[in-house]
Amino acid sequence: MIRGDEDITEGLLNAFRLEKGAHQFYTAAAERMSDAGGVAMFKKLASVEEKHMLAIYDLYNGLMGERAPVPFDEFRKGQSAAFTESGKRVEAALAGVESQFFMDTKAVLNTALAEEKSARELYLNMAQRAADPSAASLYKKFSEDEEFHIRMVEEALKALG
Repeated sequence: MIRGDEDITEGLLNAFRLEKGAHQFYTAAAERMSDAGGVAMFKKLASVEEKHMLAIYDLYNGLMGERAPVPFDEFRKGQSAAFTESGKRVEAALAGVESQFFMDTKAVLNTALAEEKSARELYLNMAQRAADPSAASLYKKFSEDEEFHIRMVEEALKALG
């Protein structure tokens, strides 16, 4: 999947797949929670990942021009998503919350914080490994987006006390 020699279009596809994997994780994790606050946070994070997928899709379309892909829903279905943005397999990330149905909001937020920090590190590593300067810049921008998510989760944790 990620080799380090991707051009910008491959970089966008990689990022789309990672966002899709993160969306799948947060959506499925929300379904496994009993705590209303935890469910709400996982759903919020899933929504953020959905917005990122749409933004990446738009960038990809812009680069591809007349060779642009199919409509978003069809494009989305065609992209595999084996990994979350943290670099974990979706199933492995879910296994971490699977047995914790009664996880409280604070535990959910700590899980999300770990995922988002790992995602930031993954994108930073991808930026450092990228041979294409455009792909490196793209990955760096995504690491900054993850930094925003980290602050969002940390603020929610702080609000809990």
